[in-house]
Amino acid sequence: MFFLAPKFWRQNNMLSRLLQPAAWGYECISLWYGKRTKTQKVSVPVICVGNLVMGGAGKTPTVLALVDVLKKMDHSPHILSRGYGAVIKDSILVNSKKHTYLQVGDEALLLAEKAPTWAGQDRVLSAKLAISHGASVIIMDDGLQNNSLHKDLSLLVVDTLQGFGNGRVFPAGPLRESPHRGVRKSSMTIAIGNGDLPKGIPEATRAHMRAVDEVCPRPVIAFAGLGYPEKFNRTLQDYGFEVKRFIPFPDHHPYTIPELERLLKIATRRKIDLITTAKDFLRIPERFKKKVFAFNVNLEFEEPEKVHELIAAKLRS
Repeated sequence: MFFLAPKFWRQNNMLSRLLQPAAWGYECISLWYGKRTKTQKVSVPVICVGNLVMGGAGKTPTVLALVDVLKKMDHSPHILSRGYGAVIKDSILVNSKKHTYLQVGDEALLLAEKAPTWAGQDRVLSAKLAISHGASVIIMDDGLQNNSLHKDLSLLVVDTLQGFGNGRVFPAGPLRESPHRGVRKSSMTIAIGNGDLPKGIPEATRAHMRAVDEVCPRPVIAFAGLGYPEKFNRTLQDYGFEVKRFIPFPDHHPYTIPELERLLKIATRRKIDLITTAKDFLRIPERFKKKVFAFNVNLEFEEPEKVHELIAAKLRS
């Protein structure tokens, strides 16, 4: 299901309060389902990267950064992706040159460019397949609320710009579960950005998004389909871009030809460039890719040695 986060998720208004009983029901069902799920342990360490909000916290960039850390430690990391919105449900080794985002999901395609990536709903099966193909450690992208696979290390990612909105659980707010439950599951919190952490989140190691390519600030028309698209708008402005118009789309939105034609018409009329994220770029019809700029960013840890030490300690135990 692709949707734009409703505005009331950032407000403690009447609607969010009216939905609070449904939020209690959602959390109770999640807890009941989690307790009924049998947890299986595999033969290599599993590092989980998760968050508490419905999307946009920065899990995928964090996973990519962890791959670099693990490779420097002489490990062979494989990544597990749920393949959100993918047509293929069975566990499959993603080939970025062969598969499309419709088959395996946009996040899986991005991850596969960095390390062997397995997309599929059955995390245990994906983990076993990864081990059979040489994985010495597994990174689970988005699995904090999934109890099927035993985790040796769980990292909670919090974007300090996005925060937790109104602090309520879905559907009354953007949270998947209450913060104290998420913190209790986690070994470390990774805070992206310089902002304050939401209430209830302990002090964390900091990380920041950095542009991959040389930045050429200019007027642009920007669009993004992310869990929290406003973050991309703010990032462009932080790098000096003059965002003449920002157009948000639902998370994982599959762009159509009419939509791209409309966006290009707006940019052409104003005689400025059209720009989007690397993940959104994967969902653009091929015929438009030469007409849209992709703004690529990497995540950098403020204290990489702290992350290295935590991972090394867990892998030794």
